[in-house]
Amino acid sequence: MAGYKKRQFSKSSTAYIALGVVLIAVMTIAGTSAFMKTNGFIVTGASAYTAEEVVEASGISIGDNLLFINSQAASQSIREALPFISSVEITRRLPDTVNIVITESIAVAYIHFAGDYYIIDSSGRVLDRSRNSEAAMSMITDKKLIEIRGVEIEETVIGRNLRPVFGTETKLQYMQDVLIGLEREGLQGDVTYLDVSNIVNVHFEFMKKFTVIFRGTTNLRPNNLRHSLSNLAGDVVKVEQQFPHSPGEIIFDETGQARFYPKH
Repeated sequence: MAGYKKRQFSKSSTAYIALGVVLIAVMTIAGTSAFMKTNGFIVTGASAYTAEEVVEASGISIGDNLLFINSQAASQSIREALPFISSVEITRRLPDTVNIVITESIAVAYIHFAGDYYIIDSSGRVLDRSRNSEAAMSMITDKKLIEIRGVEIEETVIGRNLRPVFGTETKLQYMQDVLIGLEREGLQGDVTYLDVSNIVNVHFEFMKKFTVIFRGTTNLRPNNLRHSLSNLAGDVVKVEQQFPHSPGEIIFDETGQARFYPKH
């Protein structure tokens, strides 16, 4: 009987101890959180928008509890409200500061569709949309944006990726891959247009002098495309040494080799 009471007491003690630990934890969190109020923001990486615009778009306010800030939701709100922002990282800097690090999208290309000019970054995200051709052409000229040909899209809102017409997804993917590759190599400013009308003959105009052609789809596989674009500047130097002042076609064949065909 004594053993039973002892075991019963032991179980009760364990339960009380566990409850006490939980209560202490709750009280600690409550007490700590009372002092962890947002008192300021540090915004870095933003040039297209002011720090105030970024903070307002986040939905976080002075006085909000740092512990309960939903960083993921705030990041999404910023990207949806401010289309020139491609990624956001939000962290807490104790005791009272929210740190927001911005990576901005860069306008690389444009598509003319149904009377509108869609300004996009290399991933195909719409940064701006204009029916005013004069204003659009001014931006296109100033930023040396690439004209996209052969991509069939549906109406797309600012801040979202282009929506390809059903059945043309491959063309859009190749467009994105080439644009990302050009941007990575810093070549986008020398490209006038990119044409993906024929996926086995994707090509672009380079330096207003050469037509760079990818024959077949093998060259458009990510690793092959990266290799070709990383070597393009060197290939052009060799061509110009051998064929001074001669425009023509630089064709990457199925083996990935670049061959130059002068324009006569």
